[in-house]
Amino acid sequence: MSKISRRNFIKGAGMAAAGMLTGCGSSAPEMVGVHVGYYYKDFLGNAKPIQDADKYAEVVSVVKGSKVKKSDLKNLQAACNGSTAYSAKDVPDEIDVDWETATAKVILSL
Repeated sequence: MSKISRRNFIKGAGMAAAGMLTGCGSSAPEMVGVHVGYYYKDFLGNAKPIQDADKYAEVVSVVKGSKVKKSDLKNLQAACNGSTAYSAKDVPDEIDVDWETATAKVILSL
C-alpha cells in the first residue's frame, strides 16, 4: 500500500466530484408534442371521435414519459360546448399518453 499525500488526495477527490457532476447532467427534461383527440364512448363502450373532432384536436407539450394534465387542455371547454352537449366531469386530472404514437384520448361523457 502506497502513501498518498493530502494534496494528491484532495486533487483526486475534486476530479472525481467534477466527473460525477458532469455525468449527472443538468439538461432540461425532454418535451414532446402530444396530439390530443376528443372522444366519447358509445353504448357498447367503444371510443368514438366526438362530432367536429378535428376542430378541437390540439397538441400539448408534455415531459416525455409523463401524462397530459387536464388543466393544459385549451380546447376542452369548447369541445364540451360544441353542437352535441358533452361533459368533462369524468375526465381525469391526468390523461394517459400512448408514447408509441405520442397521442392521448380525452373521453368525454354524453
